[in-house]
Amino acid sequence: MPSIGEVEARLPGDEITIIRGEPPLTAPPDHEILPVYASARNSTPAVVTQRIFVRLEEDTPFDNMRGPVEALGFRIDDIPVHAPHCAWLEPESGSVGDSLSKLEQLRALPRVVNAEPQVLRPRDWKHLK
Repeated sequence: MPSIGEVEARLPGDEITIIRGEPPLTAPPDHEILPVYASARNSTPAVVTQRIFVRLEEDTPFDNMRGPVEALGFRIDDIPVHAPHCAWLEPESGSVGDSLSKLEQLRALPRVVNAEPQVLRPRDWKHLK
């Protein structure tokens, strides 16, 4: 079993490092300490990011929701070309805590069908015999 503070995984591009053990009492100002989830003790860990994926009713282009989304402190990061009724949102603050604390408010907006946080896991290679 890894010792406290041992790096278990890095998620490149998202600037996330998963460390097994007790978190430090304080973090540097440019870091955020987040919970890590796993379905079993030795399973691959997963971490929630600041990004939220929102799906609207299919006849509602996401650009129509820009005002209410921005009023909640989010910015639209990406609207998929193939799904103009969906978008990835990020909080203006960049904080995962801010993102998660406003999740229910996003879900309560008119025409929102689904709003879920992004959950990332390190890549897990499958070995075939």
